[in-house]
Amino acid sequence: MVYHILCEVVPGREEALDRFLCGKMKKFWLAQPGVSRFHAFRDFVDSKFERIIMIEVGDGGNFDKILILDERKNLRSELLTLVANVQSRVLEMIE
Repeated sequence: MVYHILCEVVPGREEALDRFLCGKMKKFWLAQPGVSRFHAFRDFVDSKFERIIMIEVGDGGNFDKILILDERKNLRSELLTLVANVQSRVLEMIE
């Protein structure tokens, strides 16, 4: 399964957000059981407005355990200081 997060960047916070995503957030997620990949993307043409984070998690059991961790909740709170809007969804691979 893939945890997909779409963020709208607060103007002027692009560099801080990128440091956060590539530092604290990546380190946390890759240290969790069942997480095999973490990728953060920005728009190739206009890198100021959005970031997409894709986290590959082995199964729903691991994902549920990660979601309740205080450290994850604290990271989410920090993320919300750097973005204007966050949308997330959990995707299941069909191929």
